[in-house]
Amino acid sequence: MYPQFKDKHVHEALFHPKDYLKYRKFKKKFPKKCVITYQSSVLRYFKRKYKGKYESLRLHHNVTVHKIKGQNLGFLKLNGIGAPNAVTYFEELIALGIKEFINIGTAGGLQHEGIFLCTKALRDEGTSHHYLPHGKYTFPDKKLTLKFKKQLINAGLNPEESTTWTIDAPYRETKAEVEHYRKKGVATVEMEASALFAVARYRKVKIASAFVVSDMLGKNWEPKFYHLSLKKTLNKVLDSAIGCLKGK
Repeated sequence: MYPQFKDKHVHEALFHPKDYLKYRKFKKKFPKKCVITYQSSVLRYFKRKYKGKYESLRLHHNVTVHKIKGQNLGFLKLNGIGAPNAVTYFEELIALGIKEFINIGTAGGLQHEGIFLCTKALRDEGTSHHYLPHGKYTFPDKKLTLKFKKQLINAGLNPEESTTWTIDAPYRETKAEVEHYRKKGVATVEMEASALFAVARYRKVKIASAFVVSDMLGKNWEPKFYHLSLKKTLNKVLDSAIGCLKGK
């Protein structure tokens, strides 16, 4: 059973994200809510739409939170992929005082194309097991997920509530696994959600998540990462995420 050290999740960490931020002498005031994404096209859309209406707060040399002026709300495009990468920045954002998050992006599809609102995540990655006891799933915040769903529907989108499969090794998504999880009703596969949900629970913050299918996993692999329709849908999901976090 993973991790190797028994009951690791109950032991105190040697140092905290706040210790790192103190070492960095971080003094900037960050917003209380944040949308996280991974796609450069979504960042370009955000910058066009909010041109002159946001300020950039640099977290690292390649990671910047864009705070919308007049709103206690930020937008972040993460570089890199995978649970360890996402969780490292997520921990620091929480330590900076952010309390509510919406995580959006693309995912592989096991059932069909569309927009999927995540209601639970299968823990096939290593990071979440350092935060919570061994278990099959982690979960987003129910109330924030419902609120996000209503926002997506009001925007004319048609999200399906679904389970995602979070994995560390995209080039080891085997045919046998894909067929197994498809039969179990799992709708998407991606690399961050289950770990982010685990950290959110551990740190007592709220998170919701939705994905747009960018490639289909069936008898063959069908990539559609650069289709214009995908980018337009992601932009609408971003608008819905921002609208959701703007509301009280």
